[in-house]
Amino acid sequence: MRCPVCEGTDLIKQGWKSGHQRYVCRACGRYCTDSQPRFSAQTKA
Repeated sequence: MRCPVCEGTDLIKQGWKSGHQRYVCRACGRYCTDSQPRFSAQTKA
């Protein structure tokens, strides 16, 4: 899985959201889920 913002591959599991695994990118600090690999503009670590 890659970060859709910075294309980084260093993602860390950060719990669950709405039944889907949540990840945070170590490179840019953005969050995403396994079901929706896009970040919103408001989502930031």
